[in-house]
Amino acid sequence: MIKSKAWNWDAYSKPWWEEPAGEVYPLLNRWKNKKFSKFLDLGCGIGRHSILFAQHGFHVSALDLGKEGLEKLRDLAKKLKLPINIKHADMIKLPYKDSAFDCILAFHSIYHQDDEGIKKVIGEMKRVLKREGEAYITFNSKNGSVFNSPDVKRISGNTVMKTEGHEAGIPHFLASKEDIELLLKDFKILEISYKEEYYPDYLSAHYFVLAQKK
Repeated sequence: MIKSKAWNWDAYSKPWWEEPAGEVYPLLNRWKNKKFSKFLDLGCGIGRHSILFAQHGFHVSALDLGKEGLEKLRDLAKKLKLPINIKHADMIKLPYKDSAFDCILAFHSIYHQDDEGIKKVIGEMKRVLKREGEAYITFNSKNGSVFNSPDVKRISGNTVMKTEGHEAGIPHFLASKEDIELLLKDFKILEISYKEEYYPDYLSAHYFVLAQKK
């Protein structure tokens, strides 16, 4: 298994990563209506979603491997007087008790693993999620430009690694719908949506999955 590598938020950041993603707002309403309260932002980055959920009364835990992003979140949470439990850790071994959370958000985060690593992360998500708790997970799709790009190193069947730019050395697990169904065999898949975004030089493609622990 490839050793996890953190994103350096001091070296590379974009303004839109400070704003919650549009896909997250329906989850906020859904999980409030289901009376969920204990929320994990898994791979929180600089904490845009941690802040949002904390502002709406959730008991938020935020975890990431990138120290720079966590410092930005810690400063903002202090400024806004939001009690967010922030941890610096690798998601392949979560520092939480079994069944600790009602809901988990893993937005553009867990696919920065190889084939073995992503299985470990999903196993940890299952462990810390309560029975009938829900997880919202994004997966890189094989349909995007990255999977067949000549500028990546192929690590395994589903994993490539970029060799240049700010993501050099960071693995990317890319999935098909069938891959996702197999990875989430211990969950009940409630919804899968698919999105493509077109840029001048590449195609970005992702699956968005809402799943419930059986």
